[in-house]
Amino acid sequence: MVGTLLMTFAQDCPGRFAALEQAVQEGNAKAVESAAHAFKSGAGTVRATVLAAALAKIEAAARTANLDSVPDLLEQIRDECLAVVRELETNIQQ
Repeated sequence: MVGTLLMTFAQDCPGRFAALEQAVQEGNAKAVESAAHAFKSGAGTVRATVLAAALAKIEAAARTANLDSVPDLLEQIRDECLAVVRELETNIQQ
């Protein structure tokens, strides 16, 4: 069951990131908050704590409609998402 959960997160990660990125590009604070919250929940479930923490920062910024810091955080999230997916795929295949 744990393997299925990890595989599901690894498969969903690119789509969740794309939704967050699109919301950021549109400047839609409510959509950014929603996308970050959903993504953060999944990251927390698989114990991707660095990713979840960065998503919490974006979620908080969007909640106050202050999106100035979001582009830098988005880059961190992109990098961390790729690292988490690589790690999960390596561990799942073993």
